[in-house]
Amino acid sequence: MSDVFGISVSALQAFQNAINVTANNVANASTAGYDRETVNLTEAIPQSNGAATVGAGVVVNGISRAFSQAAANQLNTSQSSLGQLNALQSYSNQIDNLFGTTVGGLSTALQSFYNGFSNVADAPTSTASRQALLGQAQGVASSFQNASGELNSLNTDVNSRISSDVTQVNSIAQAISSLNAQVVTGTAQAGGQPPNELLDKRDQLVSNLSQLVNVTTTTDTNGALNVFIGNGQPLVLQAQTLNVSVVPNQFNASQLEISSTASGAVISNNITSGDLGGLLAARSQVINPALNQLGQVATAFAQTINSQQAQGLDLSGNLGANIFSVGAPLATGSSANTDAVTASVSVSPNGLGALTANDYILSFMGGTPKLTNTADGTSVTPAGAGTVASPYTAAGISIVLSGAASNGDQFLVRPTATAASSLQVVLSNPAQIAAAGAIKTAAAATNGGAAIISSGTVLNSANPNLLTPATITFANPPTSYAINGGAPVAYVSGGNIAVNGWQVQISGTPASGDSFTIGSNAGGTGDNRNALAAANQQNVGVLQNGTTSINGGVSALITGLGSHAQQINTAQAAQAAVNTQAQSAVQSKSGVNLDEEAAALLQWQQAYQAAAHALTIGASLFTTLINAVNGR
Repeated sequence: MSDVFGISVSALQAFQNAINVTANNVANASTAGYDRETVNLTEAIPQSNGAATVGAGVVVNGISRAFSQAAANQLNTSQSSLGQLNALQSYSNQIDNLFGTTVGGLSTALQSFYNGFSNVADAPTSTASRQALLGQAQGVASSFQNASGELNSLNTDVNSRISSDVTQVNSIAQAISSLNAQVVTGTAQAGGQPPNELLDKRDQLVSNLSQLVNVTTTTDTNGALNVFIGNGQPLVLQAQTLNVSVVPNQFNASQLEISSTASGAVISNNITSGDLGGLLAARSQVINPALNQLGQVATAFAQTINSQQAQGLDLSGNLGANIFSVGAPLATGSSANTDAVTASVSVSPNGLGALTANDYILSFMGGTPKLTNTADGTSVTPAGAGTVASPYTAAGISIVLSGAASNGDQFLVRPTATAASSLQVVLSNPAQIAAAGAIKTAAAATNGGAAIISSGTVLNSANPNLLTPATITFANPPTSYAINGGAPVAYVSGGNIAVNGWQVQISGTPASGDSFTIGSNAGGTGDNRNALAAANQQNVGVLQNGTTSINGGVSALITGLGSHAQQINTAQAAQAAVNTQAQSAVQSKSGVNLDEEAAALLQWQQAYQAAAHALTIGASLFTTLINAVNGR
């Protein structure tokens, strides 16, 4: 029945609970993941005495926590984005600093090397200047190797961090699934009242998980939380944990990918946020592209210098030998290929102007090859038949297929990935530096006309007749000429005359019978034409269809990485501000305000005292009643 004693006792119990809950809020004001709690008070069912209905006091209907799923989702999303940018920023800045110093050193080494050719041109027979040039060549090779080594070290670091993150993801997933079981049991035992402490711990784990990977969740009717990562790959389903693991990349076992045990599929492409997403992005967007671009410059540098060497003569009168060697492009088959054993591809550069810093996937469907740019997804059908005589050609590379590829077979082609690390100096004899031009020209002493011949240039150093003597003789009248007595050719003053892999120009007015000779420049040890041409190679456009020089390629690499790092820094700063706002939104909803809790304590204290006073009054009334009954 409703009476002052029952009402007062219910109030005392309710306000005692309220004081305890408020004190607990104060105690956990700095506890990570704690959500402020409040006592839910409802009026007890009133009692009727037939004439009136009188209240029966207060009932504690549960303890609720101030939690907003929407605010938590926003925070988790912002944390995932910030985690991704933090990781990407870390590697972008490291590479920017690396290329500002190490590759800045490469620029210096390149300049010293080209200056070394100028010094050889100043003194073509000097052994000292030639030996110094070889030392400078070694400096360039070391600079390329060091820069490539630093980038590969970063890739190793990425692998280590991916493994560490995956371990953390699985550990958090296991903890969430364990808490799911406890929440379901606790809720059932409490008659549907959720265990707030366990919910706080579980939500904090989800928040921690969101820093590693993009997360979405759903809640079942029994209180269990289902957790999904990436683009919906299940990680926790009630009390079941579906772990993720690291597996080797199908083309490159030295690079780790992320796989879902639920499906057995690689899900790296679906991980776009969190620290894991940032690590994957750093590798695909910064580290590997930098390796490729560095290798593109190394390939162009080695090829242009070796080509120029081949166009001149050394001190022994021989065509110049290669100064540098550079490894062949990488081509690796997928581990999933049907013919992984019998089918393989080999790749070689095929034109510097078309050579890119991109990677490609060579795939086969219906016997037709397709070359897909991994950077933008564009595809082309390469020309050729894939044989030695007729290789596949596209994007500045030639591809030869060995064996028979089956439908669905894939090969990763990396034209420049290892060029920088493999660049080496292969010339050790300074006398073999080809400073002199390969050919020399001369006008016959008996010429009576006013025509002159250029010094000549080499078009094809591989032509077997390059150094074979040739004579150009003008007919009567001198409107045409013949080479070695061959068929007459109409004369155009200043026009190109090309044969045997060389090219000359004759300008002016020749006389009938005038002749000019072209032959080997052997013995021309004082000639410096080829050394001068080599020194100028740094400014000759060879990349990007002839629009970018070696120096320009290095500058573009440094500038591009610096610009990308700045963009990431800006994005990270903006996302950090968004994350701070999301934290403030959660804190305003769920956080403990000590001033509010202090006011609440006073409120509950006063309410408790009032209830106790009511109980005292009830006791006094009861005593008076007893005394009256006893006649006192």
